[in-house]
Amino acid sequence: MIDSESPWKMTRRNFRWPPGGYKMSASEWQSLLARAKRGDPEAEWGVADRYGDGCMDNKGKLLVRRSARRAAQWLRRAAEHGCASAQNSLGVQLGSGDGVNKNVQEALSWLRKAFHAGHTRAASNIAITYRENGKLNAAVRWFRKSVAAGDDDDLVQLGIHYFWGKGVRKDPTAAVRCFRRATKGKNLCEASREDAFFFLGIAYLEGKSVKTSIPNARRLFQRANIDNDHPAARAMLHEITDRKDRTP
Repeated sequence: MIDSESPWKMTRRNFRWPPGGYKMSASEWQSLLARAKRGDPEAEWGVADRYGDGCMDNKGKLLVRRSARRAAQWLRRAAEHGCASAQNSLGVQLGSGDGVNKNVQEALSWLRKAFHAGHTRAASNIAITYRENGKLNAAVRWFRKSVAAGDDDDLVQLGIHYFWGKGVRKDPTAAVRCFRRATKGKNLCEASREDAFFFLGIAYLEGKSVKTSIPNARRLFQRANIDNDHPAARAMLHEITDRKDRTP
């Protein structure tokens, strides 16, 4: 269950966006597209975003079909015209190879430009890009920058690296401190908050930096799975139940 080699994968969930993520009228789309064709960087980024997520009109008719390739083309135009949001998105796309040829060095270059232009989320994407390419020390360094910039989501990621000693000296105390801060943080999504509760549960289950407590671990896993959408927490709850059943 616990993958100590890539522990950040334990809580990875598959979120599937429905087609036609955006809604706007046909005239609004045509106006946006016209501005983009005239070289307006914000409009170019908007067009790229709609190709990335798809777009329907207010009656549910498809206006823009998803196309990672077309999204990348418009992102590049907007990025070259100085749009930091597009630079960040293009960096992510180049790092994953979604709709483009994967190019990690170019991805990092665009992400750094976005970060230096004030797009703080780019720090997290730089960290993830480094991590996915095995450069864990650099990943930790950029997760720290992300947290310092106010991204509470990355408290969870930084805590994972401390807890398992990936790219940094193993420090369960620092890890638990990160997870606790994330459970109370304001600048994070609910999925990350649930992950913080999950990893705190792991700490109590294993007795790392806290006293071993199965009841506390169970409570934390239950909180992580409060919406019944956290497979890893459900699996740990089953594991705890199985251990209890096997106890003589």
